[in-house]
Amino acid sequence: MKKLIFGASLLALGLAGNAHAAGYQLNEYSITGLGRAWAGTGIMGDDYSALANNPAGMTLVKRSGMSVGMVEVEEYSVIKDDNGNGTKMHYGVPLPSAFGQWNVNDKLFLGAGFYVPFGLSTKHKTDSFIGQAPNFPVGAGGTRVSELEVMDTALAAAYKVTDKLSLGATVIYRYIHGNMTGNVNVPGMGTIGTADYDLDGWTWTGNFGAMYEFTPDTRIGISYRMKSKQTVKGDYTNTVVGVFDDGRASPDLPSSIIISGYHKLNDKLGLSASAKWTNWSVFKKFTMVAPSFPASIQEHNYQYRDSWTYSLGADIYLTDRWTLRFGAAYDQSPVRSAAHRSNRIPDVNRTWATAGLSYETDNWQVDFGYAHLFMNKGRTHNDFSVDAEYSSHSNMYGLNVQYKF
Repeated sequence: MKKLIFGASLLALGLAGNAHAAGYQLNEYSITGLGRAWAGTGIMGDDYSALANNPAGMTLVKRSGMSVGMVEVEEYSVIKDDNGNGTKMHYGVPLPSAFGQWNVNDKLFLGAGFYVPFGLSTKHKTDSFIGQAPNFPVGAGGTRVSELEVMDTALAAAYKVTDKLSLGATVIYRYIHGNMTGNVNVPGMGTIGTADYDLDGWTWTGNFGAMYEFTPDTRIGISYRMKSKQTVKGDYTNTVVGVFDDGRASPDLPSSIIISGYHKLNDKLGLSASAKWTNWSVFKKFTMVAPSFPASIQEHNYQYRDSWTYSLGADIYLTDRWTLRFGAAYDQSPVRSAAHRSNRIPDVNRTWATAGLSYETDNWQVDFGYAHLFMNKGRTHNDFSVDAEYSSHSNMYGLNVQYKF
């Protein structure tokens, strides 16, 4: 379905890589939001994605309709160690989304959506020095490939309590799939095989939101996304010793709170802002194991801290049909230091610069978005990773089509 970019720490399935919101969160299911760096998240009313963040914002969309979107994430990393070894990562990941909304009347709004709230993909080359972790025991392996897919299927409702206050709730059926592959290394023999976990599972979760409109041009919103916890199961395959069908892990995906505001200054300009807190401190240690083969156990000490994301955006209403957007954001990494950064999750602080454009007719709207991520350099220096320095950046390209009934 989709291989998500994760770049924080895949607690959930022992994956790790480079994420596009601190940790391995993803926001790429709103293309209009991409254009303004997700400022005003959930309360902008210019697409059908509010149910994924603040379902109360569904009351802003005055016509029933549906949308289909895609973001292509291009990841670039150069990795070096202190001995002059080097390697690169460059790959693309498509992130699809789809939403629909039915306005029952002027008070009640129902919606459904499919989108990707978390994900990761990290792909080190087969012969990369990153895979030659000398401190790993036989059966554990060094880093090769890490992939996480989290897919939400959601149903939502919003109710306009008064002319100014709206409330909303979303029920989410969440699927998680993770795949982690590493080299099996033996001192004096080098790499003799690979070890791979392939795990998946389902769980329920949800989010809630409220929005208050001071005037038709000024509003604020607050939303809460619940933590989700589940057991994922599957195969552990070690090419040296065999396949074991009792692989398992217990991933935690963090809760978060978003506060957003929007103010339309005049007929040509609207300003938006958001602050998002994510409870990454639920992710301390992550363990995967196949009990029938105890040597399969992998435990990583991540010790994440809670993190913040801040964003500012501007919508320029060029005409009744054309809207231009710009945005900037600062995304704080939950990684504490090089001692807790993994080659599977070399997450760092990042700064966003974004732009977007929409064209609207009577029934159709087409949205474009672009983002460039400037990422700080990050180092790994601990017992479960090869020491290395990461220099990375990323580009995102988004396209969304909406149809209004």
